[in-house]
Amino acid sequence: KELTGGLAGNSNSSSGGSSSGSSTAGADPKADVVAASKKFLTIPSYTAHMQGSGSQGDLKYQLEYSQPDKYHMTYQGGPGSGMEMIAIGTNMYTKMGGKWMKSPGDAKAIGSSRDAFSDEGLKTLSSVTFDGNDTIDGRSAQVYRYKNVTPMGGYGYSCKMWVSAEKGLPIKLECDYDNGVLKQMTVTYDLETPVTIEPPIN
Repeated sequence: KELTGGLAGNSNSSSGGSSSGSSTAGADPKADVVAASKKFLTIPSYTAHMQGSGSQGDLKYQLEYSQPDKYHMTYQGGPGSGMEMIAIGTNMYTKMGGKWMKSPGDAKAIGSSRDAFSDEGLKTLSSVTFDGNDTIDGRSAQVYRYKNVTPMGGYGYSCKMWVSAEKGLPIKLECDYDNGVLKQMTVTYDLETPVTIEPPIN
């Protein structure tokens, strides 16, 4: 549940232009973050690489998403390492011990991190500031800091978000959580690599 809470990034510098709709980056930081968040919800697919730490140690996940309701979560480190989950609509598939098992479920149960960018997730957005320009993997980005509360569980957290200057989309997030099982999480988005999610075959 905490993973559905939010995201953030790293950097600093001066000002710049936010693309895809917004005027000057930093003129209205909260509006910039809201615009980037809402645009994120419209993209057809992405892969999120997540690394963090919590009360049970280090965590590492990869989440693939494809509209409207396909998710593939791979647990790469920490609790559940080696496990995979695929959710397509109301069907859930879980891989443990090398074997896939099907069960009724809800795709939303995986937690896509999209909730943080929804209208509900943005209701508690506060203390938004523009932190300058930076470069992430050779791509120009504007950096923002903000505070929020997870839509599920009500956990407070602080984030740093990189927004692509070219696409106007979040490309990296770093979050620190005030309480709960999750302590810190870094999310890097791959918005270019095609994503295909289908029911698994044993």
